[in-house]
Amino acid sequence: MNKTPPQLIADAIEEVAAALDAHPERRRDMAEQAVLRGELRRYPVFYLGYGPDDEAPSTTPPMPPPKQSPEERLLNSVRGITGPLEMLNPIYPRIGLGKGTGTIPASFGIKLVAELGDTPTGERLIDEVLAEGMPDPETSGIIPEMREDIEAALALTPDWIEIASPDMQGPFNIAHMILGTEVFVLPLLEPDKFRDFMTIVTDFFLVLTANLRRWIGPRYPTFPAHTCRIAECSLNMVSADMYLEHVLPHDRRIAEAFGQVAIHPCSGPHVFRATLENLPVVYTEAGYIAKAYAGSIRVDEALAEIGERPIILGIGQELPEGNEEEFFRHDLDLARANPRLLYGHTGMHWRKRDAEKIRQIHLRLDEYWARHVWV
Repeated sequence: MNKTPPQLIADAIEEVAAALDAHPERRRDMAEQAVLRGELRRYPVFYLGYGPDDEAPSTTPPMPPPKQSPEERLLNSVRGITGPLEMLNPIYPRIGLGKGTGTIPASFGIKLVAELGDTPTGERLIDEVLAEGMPDPETSGIIPEMREDIEAALALTPDWIEIASPDMQGPFNIAHMILGTEVFVLPLLEPDKFRDFMTIVTDFFLVLTANLRRWIGPRYPTFPAHTCRIAECSLNMVSADMYLEHVLPHDRRIAEAFGQVAIHPCSGPHVFRATLENLPVVYTEAGYIAKAYAGSIRVDEALAEIGERPIILGIGQELPEGNEEEFFRHDLDLARANPRLLYGHTGMHWRKRDAEKIRQIHLRLDEYWARHVWV
């Protein structure tokens, strides 16, 4: 007899519970709680991954994924919780809503390409968006589907599994996805229109975030990186002055609404500094990235900028070929003086075929933490 999706979900939840009990050394949620307290944690709990495979791309166009029910999507999410264990990477009792960067742009009429992972495509004129005004924050775009997924998760999963917000990005990133490259000149050519447009985007961001918190309730994640996160990737293509004049007022409205923000500066030094200096930041990120558009802020620079403030730093770096372990060990050593650090490193020269090699490096780094950091 075939099991129904709810029965399969229940089985998957049992497997997740067993995995969480068996692997405290991989519990991201435990690491997050220690970081919030400013305490050194027992296990390093870090991500270590490989770059994109260099196989020749397929000449066959990708096919749209099959339509799934909320229960089927939920089953995939629950099963996905333990997936990172294959590479010894962190897990936590948390499911997402399965939507990417196009979550908010979809409500503004931007098409999402399902066969490419809901990638947003196309652009709109600013006059069109201004004429339409703010979309409905309950019925527009993919919000109805997200709400179905929330309701399914609340009904079919236990309270100890958190339900994370989708990738909301941030006002300027959203503007870039809606307006395309015009976003880089409109603040200069038509500042009043751009301000009005950004006000609509920010209003929508705020209302949708409030709705998601209300719909999810107590199971909404409490770690700063997931409470009010602002991704600032596209700001790496404008100056700090343009950010301060044309974008910061909208970021500041979000900060005022929620009291604090978590920033993804996408490695940019000027973005890191401008947000740190002008917003109530409780989490930010730094680390060497070889091909970052505006360069990347190094970890030592970031720590110097943070100083004594109790700000969590997510270190995300590309590892140098042939010197990966020593490079990563240096970052682990930093936790002795500052336990408010999280780690996510990638060897861009590694490929999937290097998986066992990466796992062995991961184990050696775990042992290094036990012997030299957790003492």
